Amino acid sequence: MSVSKTSPENRRGENQEGRKGAGRLVRPALLVDEVMRSIRDMIVDGRVRPGERLSENALATELGVSTTPVREAIALLRRQGLVTVQPQSGTYVFELQPGELNRLCELRFALEPSAVQLALENPDSSLPDQLDRIVAEMQKAQAEGRVRDYLTLDTDFHDAIIAASGNDYFNSAYALIGAKMAALRNRLGSDPHHMEKSMREHIEIAEAIRARDLGRAVGILVRHIARKEGSYWEHLDPQDPSRLERTPLNTQLFQE
Repeated sequence: MSVSKTSPENRRGENQEGRKGAGRLVRPALLVDEVMRSIRDMIVDGRVRPGERLSENALATELGVSTTPVREAIALLRRQGLVTVQPQSGTYVFELQPGELNRLCELRFALEPSAVQLALENPDSSLPDQLDRIVAEMQKAQAEGRVRDYLTLDTDFHDAIIAASGNDYFNSAYALIGAKMAALRNRLGSDPHHMEKSMREHIEIAEAIRARDLGRAVGILVRHIARKEGSYWEHLDPQDPSRLERTPLNTQLFQE
């Protein structure tokens, strides 16, 4: 497990944890954020596996910090659903529970189509340009076989849609599942059938948003979220594979 060391500046921030004054409020917070991002990246990138136990002491040694910011970072990651803490046992990388993937997608149903609608209602929205740029980078990554880069851009695509809503509550709600969805993409993202279909759908969504065709954009987006073809999502969460097909989302609400 290889992780970059914490910078000297932020390590000095850690040493000020016991001091009073502004340093105690600002620098430790920056350190915890950095530690949290490092551990989150390990989980999302698959450097630690589902169900693997995380040692606070080992992480602290790897990152060059004390166990205090590691413990605080783990508390933040627990809120994002990336780790579970079992009393008297330890901290573990999350594993999907039965039906959990469906519930994650149901939240996406509630947020992403509405975010598209809000973005298209804003004549100054830069979402079309952002998605065109991301799609171009995705196509290049796919052509060059850079699977990990492609999956990171996949996450960027959906993050851009949420951000374009201009609604901070949308951002906060999506943050609850964003990192977990990124981790799930990386777990099985090398499936060639899935990637080919995914690429076409991202292109079509971007084209529909560029054309300001809300109904078409939402229709493709909903199918994209709900798609459970082959063994891709079923391998992650086999419970009730038809549930997403029954999700009561009326895309006609988004017709102009």
